Amino acid sequence: MEKAKQVTWRLLAAGVCLLTVSSVARADSLDEQRSRYAQIKQAWDNRQMDVVEQMMPGLKDYPLYPYLEYRQITDDLMNQPAVTVTNFVRANPTLPPARTLQSRFVNELARREDWRGLLAFSPEKPGTTEAQCNYYYAKWNTGQSEEAWQGAKELWLTGKSQPNACDKLFSVWRASGKQDPLAYLERIRLAMKAGNTGLVTVLAGQMPADYQTIASAIISLANNPNTVLTFARTTGATDFTRQMAAVAFASVARQDAENARLMIPSLAQAQQLNEDHIQELRDIVAWRLMGNDVTGRAGEMAR
Repeated sequence: MEKAKQVTWRLLAAGVCLLTVSSVARADSLDEQRSRYAQIKQAWDNRQMDVVEQMMPGLKDYPLYPYLEYRQITDDLMNQPAVTVTNFVRANPTLPPARTLQSRFVNELARREDWRGLLAFSPEKPGTTEAQCNYYYAKWNTGQSEEAWQGAKELWLTGKSQPNACDKLFSVWRASGKQDPLAYLERIRLAMKAGNTGLVTVLAGQMPADYQTIASAIISLANNPNTVLTFARTTGATDFTRQMAAVAFASVARQDAENARLMIPSLAQAQQLNEDHIQELRDIVAWRLMGNDVTGRAGEMAR
């Protein structure tokens, strides 16, 4: 019995030793891989590509190896075949750079004007705005106009300036006659609301020649919201002009709520506002006055 216990303890001790040796070996191996990874990065930064090509294959089991693959692909993205990018993205679905690579490659395929290849690579709408514009432009280029116009409208309706890649899509949409005039005016309103004066000016400047009077009024209003009464009195009352006046009025109220309150009757008369519109303006002023009152009381308490 005693001899059996001794054998058991010896076996346990031997097992512990083996585990310890194995752990040390793994630690040494990981340290070595970490060192090689740093060497490869340094060689890459120094454009020593022969060193990179020699050392990379030995790191395939290292957890950060996909980052080296990503760099290898993106360093020469303009010459990469779609299958290389597709395989990398599928093999590394949770890798942060892999998530952006698909959109980057969509843009690269657009640069190549490989529209069918783009849609084959990305059957679904990609993630970034620039890639989406290229995606829908590819739809138009391959005869899928209805989908292209639907996507163009979604991308159009924002107060933000869109990437240059969207210009081609918006141009063919406008040239097709399918761009809804109301969508055009809505983007001007959204840009005005976002304080994007530059975009308002560009959009108003692109309005047809017979709209130049309203275009000039819009540009003046965007540059100086305090001219809202002049705008209201010199433009015909429409849903669009009422909306633009309301956006400018909110800007005035942020600066001087009392002045905005006094404007309401004149705005109501000039733009033929109904009671709901008037109440909307009153609410804007009330919120500003409430905010000013809270700020004032907080200031008094701090003294």
